Amino acid sequence: MKEFRLSHEFVDKTAEQELIKAISLDSKVYWQICDLLCLETFVAEKETWQYLLNKIEAEEQIIVPDSWTASQDPETTAKHLLDLFQRRLLAELQERLATLLYGKQQASDIISFLEDEATKIQVAIKDTQPGTLRWANEVLLDVLADAEERYRKREETGKPVMGIPTCIKTLDEALNGFNTGLYLLAGGPGMGKTTLAMQIATSVAKVCSVIYVTFENSPANLVLKTITSQSEISAQQVQRGWADLKALHKTANQWLPIAQNMAFIEGNSKLTVAQVRARALQAMHKSKSEKCLIVVDYLQLWAKAASEFRSFGSVRERVETLGSGLREIALRLNSPVLALASQNRSEGSYGSGKGKATLDSLKESGDLEYAADVVMFLTGSEQRPVTPPARAVDLTIAKNRDGEIGYVPLVFRPDLGIMREEFRFV
Repeated sequence: MKEFRLSHEFVDKTAEQELIKAISLDSKVYWQICDLLCLETFVAEKETWQYLLNKIEAEEQIIVPDSWTASQDPETTAKHLLDLFQRRLLAELQERLATLLYGKQQASDIISFLEDEATKIQVAIKDTQPGTLRWANEVLLDVLADAEERYRKREETGKPVMGIPTCIKTLDEALNGFNTGLYLLAGGPGMGKTTLAMQIATSVAKVCSVIYVTFENSPANLVLKTITSQSEISAQQVQRGWADLKALHKTANQWLPIAQNMAFIEGNSKLTVAQVRARALQAMHKSKSEKCLIVVDYLQLWAKAASEFRSFGSVRERVETLGSGLREIALRLNSPVLALASQNRSEGSYGSGKGKATLDSLKESGDLEYAADVVMFLTGSEQRPVTPPARAVDLTIAKNRDGEIGYVPLVFRPDLGIMREEFRFV
């Protein structure tokens, strides 16, 4: 006779099969719900789930019985299975507690046991519940471990430990590279926001994954601008059929290894923050990266287009909510998110190149300056003369949660799609 266990009451074989079937039909579903699941979530189909994980790892076709039906709402099914997993943990604890209650242990010992076991359960499910307590002594250990690791790296290399390099040396020195958090890059039209964002994305793709969410330019247009800028060929020359094909192919071949770490998402009204997070997890898995830069180009266009924000009364509320969601992604993935934003028309000086690098100029876009860890502005500079078609541009760090503020003098060549520090131009 099979032994009865209370935990056996909290198993749903049908739900396990439905979720596995849904993922087998569309592997993208896995990346949308993977942080809700672990191997222990599955009981009846544990071996099938392990098989599925192996197939996803190998990027191979997943085959499951035709008789299984797919879940119509995989996220809800995953949350249901997660709830059952947590109930099994509690049921197992209840059974162990009952055994102790009728044993010879002192009540004080049983209470200590109960506290220890409850802590283990909390650790097992801490990533699945919002608002979980993290005790300061536990955080302290993490902080010290991180400090020791950074010290070790600095000893090995002889260089200061920095975050992800951005390709702008002075900016890296001020920000210590890109670290976990939300970075805002604001400016009026024609200031070179997309140019700088693609340059940063290309630099970051040398060391980790990049997801570029674009609502304004097509992926083909962004790639064209990137390889032409590195060849110092005008994109207009390519479009008119006058390109130096030999130089273009040479640059493309050099850029190809970097391009394998970069993926684009074309924004539309159905795109959600959760979907972007899922794609980022997928990219990190594919490239074996511990971090991923997510670029959003740009914030206001997504907020206005997104169906998930249509219940909000104003664009300001939409942008605020979107900004908070992007920062949450950054914290969950321990990665940077770079969001491009437009300034108020009054402060951005549309078309004049005399925009102001002030946090107040973001006010019509919600309280973004509070959600962001770093706020930067691209504004035209009248103090530094340059020869057209070059433009003098200041990259101002108006807010830096963990360091200094200031500005970096840049020169923008819109004809070539190049943004560089001033001293790097001859």
